[in-house]
Amino acid sequence: MQSLLANVKKSDIFTEPFPHIVITDALDSEICSRLIDEFPPLNIITEGVEFSSNERFSYSAHKVLSNSQISELWREFVKVQTSQVFFAQFVSLFGEYIQQIYPDFEQNIQSIQTLTSGIRYVDEFPNVDVLLDAQICVNAPVISKPSLIKQAHVDRRQVLFAGLYYLRRPEDQSTGGDLEIYQFKNGKAYGFNNQFIDDKYVELVKTVKYDSNVLVLFLNSIQSLHGVTVRSVTDSPRCFLNLVGEVKQHLFDWTFYQERKSWTDQLAAKMSKVLSLASR
Repeated sequence: MQSLLANVKKSDIFTEPFPHIVITDALDSEICSRLIDEFPPLNIITEGVEFSSNERFSYSAHKVLSNSQISELWREFVKVQTSQVFFAQFVSLFGEYIQQIYPDFEQNIQSIQTLTSGIRYVDEFPNVDVLLDAQICVNAPVISKPSLIKQAHVDRRQVLFAGLYYLRRPEDQSTGGDLEIYQFKNGKAYGFNNQFIDDKYVELVKTVKYDSNVLVLFLNSIQSLHGVTVRSVTDSPRCFLNLVGEVKQHLFDWTFYQERKSWTDQLAAKMSKVLSLASR
């Protein structure tokens, strides 16, 4: 089984608005077709939980690797994408950008070229430097009306990189569920509400269609703005592998880039809180 990064070259990296790759035909088409055919049933990914329209479920690598109900092909696939080989390929591609974006990375964590990795929820810090996950994910069918998956945001602050490998089913005729990549309108980070940001502060740079055998992977930072478009009503789930590499500590602090509320907004929020307490 081949790593998703095995054939990716440094020349494939887009540096703007943040370092990322978009690879079509990431795997051999036969392997991709088998992964789609052997994609675990919805009840395994949801672990039997009743789902609501468009709800996301993520089945982490440590569960995949120990579940004999999941095909051998899938278990081997997930094992490879959480291996030191995969991580070494990531470092070879993105190492120089880690140094550029996080100049204190080696001082705070470890020399980039000697970083070690393990599997999230199996291994732990400080035995390894980076914990990897390759989650089998679905967004449930959209039942009643078109639904937004996730607005513009950055990933959690300890996430070093994130990726998506799309496995759209041939019968899926829905629209949406595409990844959108954004940049700040004025070039400076501002306007966050925790990790999310209002559309008025960003502009669309690129849309990556939810198509089978497409890999997107990016280095996470305060600049790594992305979101997912509205999905149409459909009986088909949105199927993908979610790749994550995280470190122990926060890599950036989004508290410096939060939206500053006007005094009228602050007053309205306080009045709402007072009225809520008074009505109890």
